[in-house]
Amino acid sequence: MQEQSEIVEAPENPTLLERIGEAVIVPLMLAIIAIGFASVCLRYVFNGHYALFWSEEVIRYAFIWLFWLAAPILVWRRAMFTVDLFTNMLPKPIQRVIAILLDLAVIVLMGTFVYYGWLMARVNAPQLSSALSLSLFWIYLAIPVGAALIIFATIARMLRDVRNGAQEAGR
Repeated sequence: MQEQSEIVEAPENPTLLERIGEAVIVPLMLAIIAIGFASVCLRYVFNGHYALFWSEEVIRYAFIWLFWLAAPILVWRRAMFTVDLFTNMLPKPIQRVIAILLDLAVIVLMGTFVYYGWLMARVNAPQLSSALSLSLFWIYLAIPVGAALIIFATIARMLRDVRNGAQEAGR
């Protein structure tokens, strides 16, 4: 039986989903770091005279979007929603059945997130954030968008796995 690595590494040839995700996620993370660094420096170096009152809110909302945009890539790489300690000891056909059942469960769960996340975004649309006066619709929108991307990534991965399984069976 082949051992799996504990660390999920980025593939040598990233998919379009991964390249688009990285093009958004990396600058977003760098912006979070830069805003946080600038905020701390301005608050403590200049004794709070130039504090960025909006920085905590921007960082919080950016982290929410960062999570929901990174999650589909992790799902695509099978780095989320799986505990494979026991399933790796099972025969390959049973592992495939379990993987399909887990993927279907993820699709159902994320479908629920899309539906209720959209409702939550609409309900909270009139409410404004305290520092930026930004409609909370844009913050809550991360949930249905991210969940829909996870569904897309899960279905695409299922199709890839079925195609690869058919190729392995044909050998």
